Amino acid sequence: MVRHFRPALQGAVTPKTDSNRTLASFWAAPYRPLFLAAYLCAFITVGWWPLGDWIGLPGPACTPKVLWHVHELIFGFAGAAIGGYILTALPGWTRALPTQGSCLKALFALWLGARIATAFACNTFPFVPLAFNAGYFGLLAVVVGRHLWCARAFNKLGFLCAILALGISEALFMSATSFGMPWVAVDMTLPMTLGATMLLNGVGSRAIPAFTSNWLLSKGRSNTIPLPMAAYTILTQALLVVCILAALNGWSVCQSLAMIATALLLIWQMRRWQTFDVLANPLLAALHLSYLWLPIGLLIMGLSGLVSDVYRIEDALHAITIGGLSGLIMAISGRAAAHTKAGDMKARNPFVVGVVLVWMSAVTRLTSPLMPAFQLEVLAAVVWCIGWAVFTVGFLPALTGPVHRPAFSGTKYNRFEKIRDQ
Repeated sequence: MVRHFRPALQGAVTPKTDSNRTLASFWAAPYRPLFLAAYLCAFITVGWWPLGDWIGLPGPACTPKVLWHVHELIFGFAGAAIGGYILTALPGWTRALPTQGSCLKALFALWLGARIATAFACNTFPFVPLAFNAGYFGLLAVVVGRHLWCARAFNKLGFLCAILALGISEALFMSATSFGMPWVAVDMTLPMTLGATMLLNGVGSRAIPAFTSNWLLSKGRSNTIPLPMAAYTILTQALLVVCILAALNGWSVCQSLAMIATALLLIWQMRRWQTFDVLANPLLAALHLSYLWLPIGLLIMGLSGLVSDVYRIEDALHAITIGGLSGLIMAISGRAAAHTKAGDMKARNPFVVGVVLVWMSAVTRLTSPLMPAFQLEVLAAVVWCIGWAVFTVGFLPALTGPVHRPAFSGTKYNRFEKIRDQ
């Protein structure tokens, strides 16, 4: 009888073991829970409000609701994506083991608690969302700071500063929203967007030329794209700091001129990136075209500040938030799901469809103020949600199984031979 029931008992145990292995592998890499969290937040934030409001759904318990929308896109969606990116890149900077297991679960729990509390207790119990949001950014800063300190990787302290800046900005924004000072939160939107632009520029201006050069070498092209000079990068970031200070102090003309100058510098930088040569590679095309939204957005905002009666700067902000911020999050995070058995990377159809739809959503949203009779804001929101839904489905296979390291790049090349990352 024992021999008769042994196969049945083994069969009953196997599914549970496989389930445990799948769950454990989900928490084996920071990008898995945090990128998935970012994608779902992107979908829900726009799907619930404003799109849900247009179809009659009750909105989040936050007044005014537009501030919940802004808060969740910057501190929920982008906050999770930034955390996933930095924690995934951290082992490459410090040679330490990746963040996983209990610490990663605690980060995710704090992030999720912050989303729930912000949506349902923003005005009634404001200290609850404040505590959860501060807990997420605080724990993230502790983890990153500890690893950087132990490895003496002081050249990466800018990422720690970015996390701390996000946490402080969130606390100020949430306090103003919850304690009856919404106009203060509204005034913070532009400086926060410019701060996000600094982070995107710092990552994109180095990652995009590096990935592009590697692909050109894989195709036998000896010419590569030089990384930006330190002085050039410092100048660009310094101009963005001027933009932030001008926005905080109400120096509208200075703010607009600094935005235009930054936009022109970024476009001048991109002239050497061989963008037209990489359009055949969807992974690289997504990076180049998403980064292009940064100078486009700064240019539109700068011109809007000078001639505000033609186009509002509040509408121009969407060039950076929808086009640049969400586009680069898609383009960079989606690389983690593009690994092939051969060691290189290839974009899959959901990646391409998602990137194209979000890019179209940005164009549609920017066009809507020029054609108010057509309610293009609704169309932009629908296209955004479809794009993120398709992209998320395409990312699901990357949530389990072996963890690819490095997550954002495949086989590396030089001029003489192929070098495979270990």
